[in-house]
Amino acid sequence: MATDWQTFPLEFKGGLISNLSPLQQGTNAIGSATILENFEPSLAGGYEKIMGFQKFNTSVVPTSGNVQCISLVSNNYTAVVVRNDKYHVVTSSAITQAHADNATNYAARSALSGAKVRFTHYNFGAGEKTIFVDGVNAPAYYDGSQSAGSSVTFANASASAIVPVVGSSHVVEFKNHLVFGKGNKVIVGEITSDSNFTGSDALEINVKSSITGLIVFREQLIVFTKNSIQKMTGVGVTDFKLAPITENLGCIKPDTIQEVGGDILFYAPDGIRSLAATEKIGDFGLEVASKPIKKDIDGLSGTSFDSYVIREKGQYRLLAFSAFTVNESEGLIATKFVDQGGAGLNWSKTKGIKSYVSDSRYYGEAGSVAEMILFAHTDGYIYQGEATSAFDTANIKAIFESPFMPINDPTIRKTFYKCGLYLDPSGAISLSLNIKYDQGEASIIQPPPVSVVTTGTGLTFFNSIASTYDSDKYSADFNKLYNNAVVGSGKTVAIRIEEESVNPSFRLDTAVLEYSAETRQ
Repeated sequence: MATDWQTFPLEFKGGLISNLSPLQQGTNAIGSATILENFEPSLAGGYEKIMGFQKFNTSVVPTSGNVQCISLVSNNYTAVVVRNDKYHVVTSSAITQAHADNATNYAARSALSGAKVRFTHYNFGAGEKTIFVDGVNAPAYYDGSQSAGSSVTFANASASAIVPVVGSSHVVEFKNHLVFGKGNKVIVGEITSDSNFTGSDALEINVKSSITGLIVFREQLIVFTKNSIQKMTGVGVTDFKLAPITENLGCIKPDTIQEVGGDILFYAPDGIRSLAATEKIGDFGLEVASKPIKKDIDGLSGTSFDSYVIREKGQYRLLAFSAFTVNESEGLIATKFVDQGGAGLNWSKTKGIKSYVSDSRYYGEAGSVAEMILFAHTDGYIYQGEATSAFDTANIKAIFESPFMPINDPTIRKTFYKCGLYLDPSGAISLSLNIKYDQGEASIIQPPPVSVVTTGTGLTFFNSIASTYDSDKYSADFNKLYNNAVVGSGKTVAIRIEEESVNPSFRLDTAVLEYSAETRQ
């Protein structure tokens, strides 16, 4: 005999988790996901279908092979792009070769065989400039000009003041010095100089292991190697000092080091780590930020990795680059929630975004700031991220699946009648809702999916900013409820939602299940 009808609210939160047993996750992490593909944990709450990308310029960057570098420069919405060792200035309307083929120092440069080119911006009083290093040649410089044959210049590799940094793979600006990573050496140039690395104000330090990245963080230069992390402090070469953060692990994947929400994330031997947590507690595995998705990060397959940040979303994106087609390419999204302890990261996965190199940057003044995100891979196009609701012109397929939830008691069978979805659509959408019972067991009737169609946006009251206290939202969007009749029964239940289209993004906020439960005999 059944009891009265009951309701079970399911707030979508917690992100992708793959390191818990099914019963643990379904009991203790209700609202989390066992599959969360092309959805992102939203700072406004719930899970939002990710935005797509479009071609930044409809033309291919000339020549062939991987695009080796994208550097967004100070000229609004302009990038310096390297492909097949050639430098180009790219805007949305033009692609211009940025050097002369017969330039003396260009002609002497060695081929890179598709290797990545890295850069940093600096301003020593004459406006922003960009310096590029490629691991083989002397540095290249961009001065902000867009004239062909003159905007990129190349240092003379044989010039004595340049020799120490020829072949550098990494570069940053630190306290008015250019600092290079070359093999296992940190090389500090003369103060406010981009052409002298041998003077009395220059410095060279051996860090014993191959450098995999440099980043400036909280007035410190962080030096990553494969086996260690060190920090440089001081105000000048007279007191610059390197001190270890850890000598037991480092960054094993170059181009995965990013600052996100006041912390540094990087790819360590045991997964994605937080620098702040590592520095505070040491190299204990407890501090691995990607621990909740260990299976997923272990499963990423790529010959190299790329990463970028979306600052307005508090997001770190990690892309595994491989020979896979675009549709097969996988990546991870980490969204930083500052009100959570530790790293405060919620995870999800991407499928269909392929990136070998990328860059993101804010442009504009207060009140009209926009974030530009560009990336590229083998096809020679430059793509703009967060620009459209399609993967170029292809559908975005988004999947959410909850854990199997026992709903108070895993020994009691429940009969389900209705599943209401609170959605925040920004336009018409059509999704598939599938209710699954008892781990999908074949002997249990598994009902077919239900189609949920919306024709417009949800209803909004008060303002549009979600303020969260505990788990209740106030002064927030009230999302439209879409009730759906469902059938079936089981001791545990899971929800699967799929949507594949070029329709506008939408946010999954809450589900409400209506059911009756058998009485205990």
